[in-house]
Amino acid sequence: MKLVVGVAAAVMVVLAAGSAQGQTAPPQATPAPQQPPDNPQPTAMQTPNRAQPANPSITIAGCLQEEKNVPGLKPNPVERAGVTEDYVLTNVKISPSSSVSGIGVSSKYEIEGIAESELKKHLNHQVEVTGQILQPAEASDTTPDFRATSIKMLAATCTAAQ
Repeated sequence: MKLVVGVAAAVMVVLAAGSAQGQTAPPQATPAPQQPPDNPQPTAMQTPNRAQPANPSITIAGCLQEEKNVPGLKPNPVERAGVTEDYVLTNVKISPSSSVSGIGVSSKYEIEGIAESELKKHLNHQVEVTGQILQPAEASDTTPDFRATSIKMLAATCTAAQ
């Protein structure tokens, strides 16, 4: 019996000490788990390597023409009806001001992304367009598309193909 009373008294002392300690000391924050060294995460000072876009912006120059006036191209029925018109950049070369170089370009591109009213202003002008070469929507499409974000006139007349 003395043993039971002694154990009970000891438990009460421990509980009282823990309770008193909990009242005077603020709870301690648990430390953040350590990250394993074999899986480091970038810190604010580190920048992960970023791949170059698969389709970078490029600047090309050439002669802007209506598709119906480009030899070998045929307007679709909507264009023949006069509802819309496609514009083609012919005699294309990479512009010296392009940030991309060393790639092959087609000799002509159908220009998209610029308002038709703006394109009409530059018909039969030597222009420079900046944008991206798009993959053809159909395998039978012989004129690749170019999604332009800007257009700039270089000369009021087209230069002869070289």
